[in-house]
Amino acid sequence: MAELPDVALTRRSLLRSIAIVSGLAAVPGLVAACGSPEPAAGGPAGAAKSLDVLRVALPSSLGSLDVSKEAGIMNYVVALLCQEALVGVGRDGSLLPSLAESWTRKDATTYVYTIRQGVAFSDGTPLTADDVVASLDLHARKGSTSAFAYAYANVKKIDVSGPAEITITLKQPDASFAWTPSPGTLMVTSRKFIEASGDGIGTPGAKILGTGPYRVTEFAPDSHVTLERNDAWWGGKAPYRQIEIDFVPEESTRLLAMRGGSVDVALNVPAEQIDQWKGLPGVEVKAASDRSLVTLAFNTAKKPWDDVHVRRAVAHAVDREGILRSVLRGHGRVADTLTDPAQWGGVLGEAEVESLYASIPQYGFDLAKARAELAASSVPGGFADVLTYPNSGPQLGRAALTLAENLKGIGITLEVKEVPLEQWIAELGKHASGIYLGWYFATTGDPAEYIQQLLNGAATGVNGTNIAEYANAEVTGLLDEAKTGTDDAARGRLLGEALVKAAGDVPYQPLWWGEAATAFGPGVGTGEFGPYFFVGPWATEITARS
Repeated sequence: MAELPDVALTRRSLLRSIAIVSGLAAVPGLVAACGSPEPAAGGPAGAAKSLDVLRVALPSSLGSLDVSKEAGIMNYVVALLCQEALVGVGRDGSLLPSLAESWTRKDATTYVYTIRQGVAFSDGTPLTADDVVASLDLHARKGSTSAFAYAYANVKKIDVSGPAEITITLKQPDASFAWTPSPGTLMVTSRKFIEASGDGIGTPGAKILGTGPYRVTEFAPDSHVTLERNDAWWGGKAPYRQIEIDFVPEESTRLLAMRGGSVDVALNVPAEQIDQWKGLPGVEVKAASDRSLVTLAFNTAKKPWDDVHVRRAVAHAVDREGILRSVLRGHGRVADTLTDPAQWGGVLGEAEVESLYASIPQYGFDLAKARAELAASSVPGGFADVLTYPNSGPQLGRAALTLAENLKGIGITLEVKEVPLEQWIAELGKHASGIYLGWYFATTGDPAEYIQQLLNGAATGVNGTNIAEYANAEVTGLLDEAKTGTDDAARGRLLGEALVKAAGDVPYQPLWWGEAATAFGPGVGTGEFGPYFFVGPWATEITARS
């Protein structure tokens, strides 16, 4: 095995290179990705650095590698290079075999999975059905504090039912359960690792263990994570010996790092900087809808947000079209509801989706209506509150500042604060604030994903996914009926009816459906780039380009 480079040394070298490129003194603690200066095998002479090491810049820091503790999209980006689920998600959002080579639904409440043979964890131990059961139990056991516990609340029991088979029995039918053991809510690890690591899973000491193409060799929260290739991966040999991922929240620093040649891949290119990134020699920026949702969420259990007139006032004060133009530069679409229209494939036909979306109540930008709603509320004189956004989403902050300026004109003072991603995620889970900016990324191709999480009354309470604490018995009834149904078209109509009824209560004001932009440096590239590119071992899709 080749000796690993001195990570500290290469990071110090990078700081010097950024200082030279920017003409500024290096800032202590400022890091971006790094790598070998050797020419790429098979690449253009003198154009690319060695593809022995892939250097990646993430737009936020990570406090944990365990996505069940810190379920941010960037945590998934790292974890999915190392860990896998029973089923995967295809480029079109469909379910695919992964650690389960096949599965069947024996009856309305029974799912049987056949475990792939010849799979080993990156520590060399073979994957067994018992390891899968142990991984599922982390979330399904009574009293679990996992962020994924909500997805397994309907599980009655999980058994090893054969040498390479497990059976999951539900308490009642759930039409969406087939998506549950996919990467969004399951990362398989070994029972031995769980028992040895306990609460330390995801920390720098224990790290994470999986069956994926890479394993973690070093993790420094708020700084970087280093991965080494797992040559025993059942999916074949991954293209890079090592992946060095640095956490670089500052937008201009990522740009400078790419310009200086010290980064191969940079995620979350800001919309207003896309032209600058495209102007860098040899850099390719790929953008596509990522099925993400950005929405205001109003805590309906907290005053004065329990007043529908207050919620309507704020909804009318949001200039969504203006945000799309000025903040997103057209890279996104105004969200009419929670679920992107493209998410309904296979559930509702195109004409039905169009009819549904035309029937959902909208709250257009109208400050006169906003003032009238506030005047009819319990706080006609206005009030003050705080809205936080994650440092990995500067576009959220700019949108929030635009809203705050509009609200000032009707008597509401909204303080906008940037916080670290991990703090923002933790605050969402506590449900203590009155207003939130929710930022969600689809990990399945099921339209129920956002709807069930955000509108079902059963998902309220601390750590519940319904951050608006919204509880409408009629809406919950529709969603519960949709879960137990087996006919996709009928399920789709129930989900649609729930969206329409909930919109009248305004627990959320959807802002936009997003578009992801990722920059690929001169030596690397990828073929198809779509909504689910990062919901899997994405680095195996990045290759040398000439």
